[in-house]
Amino acid sequence: MKYEETLQREWDISKEQPCGDVSVDDATPSDAALSALLEDAEPADADAERRVQRLGSRLARLDALNVAGMLAAATESGGAGAALAERLEAGLGAGAALAQRLRRYDALARAAPAAPHARSDAARADANARRLLAELGELFGWLDAAPLRDLDSLTEVALTSNEGRAQALAAAEALRAALRAEASAPASRRRLAAVRERLRRLTRARDQLAAALARHLNNALIHLGNEAAHESRAHRHHAELLPYAPFMRWLKDMDEKAFDALAKVYVGTWARVYERELRAACEAARAALAAAPPDRAEEPLDNVLSLVESLCNAEQDFCTQFFFLDIDVKGEGGDGERSEGGERGEARRGATETRRFMGDLFPALEADLVALVQQLERHDAYGAMRALACVGRRVLGAEGGAGGGGGAGEARWARAALAGVAVAAKRGADRCVADRLAALPDAIKQAAKKPKCGLLSFLQELEALSSACERIFAGSGRRADVERWYVALAGAMLQAVAGAAHPRTPRAVLHLENYHRLHAVLSALRLPALEALRRECRARYSDALRAYVTQYFGRPLEKLTQFFEGVSEAVAQGVREDEVCYRAAFSKHELRRVLAMYPAHEVRKSLHRLYRTVEKHLSEEGGLLQVVWRAMQEEFIAQHVALQARIAACYPAAGLTLPLTTQHILDAFSDIAREH
Repeated sequence: MKYEETLQREWDISKEQPCGDVSVDDATPSDAALSALLEDAEPADADAERRVQRLGSRLARLDALNVAGMLAAATESGGAGAALAERLEAGLGAGAALAQRLRRYDALARAAPAAPHARSDAARADANARRLLAELGELFGWLDAAPLRDLDSLTEVALTSNEGRAQALAAAEALRAALRAEASAPASRRRLAAVRERLRRLTRARDQLAAALARHLNNALIHLGNEAAHESRAHRHHAELLPYAPFMRWLKDMDEKAFDALAKVYVGTWARVYERELRAACEAARAALAAAPPDRAEEPLDNVLSLVESLCNAEQDFCTQFFFLDIDVKGEGGDGERSEGGERGEARRGATETRRFMGDLFPALEADLVALVQQLERHDAYGAMRALACVGRRVLGAEGGAGGGGGAGEARWARAALAGVAVAAKRGADRCVADRLAALPDAIKQAAKKPKCGLLSFLQELEALSSACERIFAGSGRRADVERWYVALAGAMLQAVAGAAHPRTPRAVLHLENYHRLHAVLSALRLPALEALRRECRARYSDALRAYVTQYFGRPLEKLTQFFEGVSEAVAQGVREDEVCYRAAFSKHELRRVLAMYPAHEVRKSLHRLYRTVEKHLSEEGGLLQVVWRAMQEEFIAQHVALQARIAACYPAAGLTLPLTTQHILDAFSDIAREH
């Protein structure tokens, strides 16, 4: 054989070498010999057992060759014995490795491949049998469900009693579950004749039950609607219809056309009922509004809004429960539960459906309430503000309102409906402010026709409007609108006063009185948004007061003032103050002559004339006569003190004084004010 020939050839070559050159590696069979051993297989050795036998016989021949080699090596001289021992060790190692491979081959041969296949086939057959048994059990349970054994009697169940409704609901849910279970079953099951026949009977029973339910509920809706048209019993139909809510859910899933038809019947019937009720309430509010005092004009509107919230909130709760507006009954699993992934989209869909449903139930609600708001606006000068405050409190949730609970919060349709009414009221309030702004030029023209200008009429209107708004919007959330109105009105009035004129009233007096009143109104409001306008009014008032005093008080001691103006000019030219008296024009004699022209009684008479002039210019409603008179008194005293100081500086030894002392001036001004 190939292996034996290879081994024999290597052995012959090793014998031809000298004994001293023999090594362990040379004595070990080469890799080629081992490869020849493994690859040397006859085509007939297909069976593992036969191959093992052949390998055993080869091992015996190898042992014989080894023994022969050892005997031959023993006859050699020198170090042949040591070389032989090494070759024996190498041979033993090769034999051990070969024995290990033989054992592995033997283990592989003993693993019979047919046994696992037999076991897996038996397990597969058992599993298939069990699966078939479960499928048959499920199919039999579906074909012979206990609640559906008598399908023909489903439509004969009485829906007027609790027991009848419970029985009908159990059968309806069983029918729904059966149809849904078959819809999700494999399509191959429908090839069975029993399944097709059962589906036909279930579908017919579903149609008959849906028709019976729709007929009964349609009659109930119409009957309750007719009763509500003749007698007012709030929400009575809710309690009578809620027991049928599970049937409406079943219809929404099983027969959507019948469900939509019932929804239309409900909306059409109760929309007329609510329209009549709300319009009657609005008419009653208009009648009450005609007799209500202005400060309580919003009470009829508030009563109507309470009724609207009560009706709309109760109706929204009922419709959500009865028509399942916020649940997709056709969703996954058919149980109406919303999956976590689609919860947000389902909430939006439910909100849209609720808005549409409630809008159909109350189509004329907003128009009726807007008409009532407009009536209130015509009834009272501040009616639009009252309406805005009343509606705004409910829209913003400041008041609970009747029926406003339930925790619905922003989802309440009534608040969304009232938001449109609040917008209409806000437009009315803005229109009211715009009308007052447009009337400013007319107010100035009307004031010009009076003998005395006095306060412009729009200032009193601003004061009245601010007082009314502070009462109306106390604690309200509309402060931004109110402040915006104040800023617009005050800014426009500030400019209107600046451009106003009167044929008989000095401009300084017109500005003085009107800026003072506008400043008082803005100060009373104490709003940060008005602070800049308030400071502007104060500055313009001070300027007008100063200009009026300067113009009309003038210099009561005119000649004396002119005399000392000449003295001041001489001092400015370099003349010493104590030497001015030596000039002829400014001598002591000339000063005495000028002082003699202003005796005390003449000064008092001139002050009397001045007081009458001021009294003629100023108006009573302005209330600034004493303020202006005090300003003139201060001006006179300032001039008096300045002249007295000049006399003391230029004529120290002359002993000359003004005709009136400061105290005399104060007494004179006080006496004149008391006399008038």
